[in-house]
Formats: sequence, C-alpha cells, structure tokens
Amino acid sequence: MQSITANLKVNNVKETLAFYRDVLGFEVVVTVPDYDQPVLNWGMVKNGGAELMFQEKTNLEEEYPVLRDQGGTGGLSLFIKVDDVERIFENIQDQVQVITPIHKTFYDTKEFAILDNNGFVLTIAE
Repeated sequence: MQSITANLKVNNVKETLAFYRDVLGFEVVVTVPDYDQPVLNWGMVKNGGAELMFQEKTNLEEEYPVLRDQGGTGGLSLFIKVDDVERIFENIQDQVQVITPIHKTFYDTKEFAILDNNGFVLTIAE
C-alpha cells in the first residue's frame, strides 16, 4: 500500500470544506465541480500529511448503492496527531462542540475530542 485516505459521506460538501479550512486549518485541494459552484459533489482537503475526502451523501450512494443502507452521516471517529495540541485547543474551542476536554490519557498522549459539522468525532492528540 502507498497511502489510505478516508472518503466520508456528508450532507453538504461545501459546508464541510469550510469547517475543515476555517476551523482546523486545512487547505482545500480540489473539488468537483469547481469550488465556486453553489453545490459540490466531492472535495479533498489537506493539512501537512493529513488528507480527507468528502462526498455528498446522495452522490456517494449512487456510486456505491450498498451504502444506502448505512444510514446518514456521522458514526465515525478520526484520530489526528498534531504538534502543540494545547495551542490548537485554545484556537478552536470556542468554534466547535468540545465533547472531551483536553486531558492526559493512559496511553501517554495529551488529547481532546470535538464534533465536526457532520457529527464525526475528531480526537486531536499530541
């Protein structure tokens, strides 16, 4: 394997890209159609070595009909390794729903967890 990138089912690609760009500092790499269109079917973001793809729910279910029975969005947890977790927490805590405040874990990381705009759990750890 060379790499693996999650392609997440979302209700609104444009709103999701804005959340990851404006709150978490990701760069929007590419979208389909072009970003200036009112509705997007798919988009990719990148921040350092982290990449994520987001695909509009109906569009993804048309591509993979088996996903129609998998419900809506959410139901996923992503673990994101960062440098300076405390600075990131300070910068975003007022813009997101914090579900686990910053703490030290038994596996020796400092981390916190938030919900993104789709209900995905993002654990951000150092």
